[in-house]
Amino acid sequence: AAASRIAAQPAECRAGRRHKLSAHRSEHKYSRSFIFIVMSWLEDSQVLSKWKAVTLTETGVPAKPFLTAAKAIISLFDLIAGMGMVKGDMVGNAETLEKLVGDSDTTLQALVEAELANGDAAKLVKNGKTATCALLWLTRALTFIRELLQEMIDKPGAKLTECINAGYERSLKQFHGFAVRTTFSVAVKAAPTRETLISKMGSSEQFVMDAIREVVPLYTQCLQVNSTFLAAKGIAK
Repeated sequence: AAASRIAAQPAECRAGRRHKLSAHRSEHKYSRSFIFIVMSWLEDSQVLSKWKAVTLTETGVPAKPFLTAAKAIISLFDLIAGMGMVKGDMVGNAETLEKLVGDSDTTLQALVEAELANGDAAKLVKNGKTATCALLWLTRALTFIRELLQEMIDKPGAKLTECINAGYERSLKQFHGFAVRTTFSVAVKAAPTRETLISKMGSSEQFVMDAIREVVPLYTQCLQVNSTFLAAKGIAK
């Protein structure tokens, strides 16, 4: 009966309904595509809100929110070809700390203190499964990103490769041997242009740079606490 009622309707009515349905599907398809296209790294990573959520305490840096924010800033390297090796090491250290933190609300400093109470700092630093080693290298690598971003702020006309190299010079390079330095220098050549990176980070250069200027101080205060603690314990030199 339903089929006969539909068949009895004028052809132009049926065509009109098909047109509306087709238009609706088309509109839905393009709206989904549009949402995908305009989603920027700053929005997708929520890096600013995650660093704002890291509240320092008297005992140090809260581990969980710090590691969440750290992984957000590390994801910047998804946009920079050639930085896969550095990103892999950073994520590995962050995940090591996450496993050691578990469900506790501890600080990064408390994790390391607990290891130092029962072990030798020199040995702990060489053991990649310890919080001591992971925090040391994660702090060094996050400092690299911080210096890279600071270079972009200070020198608007600098090429991205120049900012990367400047950041590396002021952070990780001193801790790397010849082979790693050489590998890094080759990898940097694959980096995109500054303009390409910024277009992936946000809707405009002004928007991106304003966000970076807001993130860097939040980010820096945590790294300073970590660096001061590691130096005081004779872990970092």
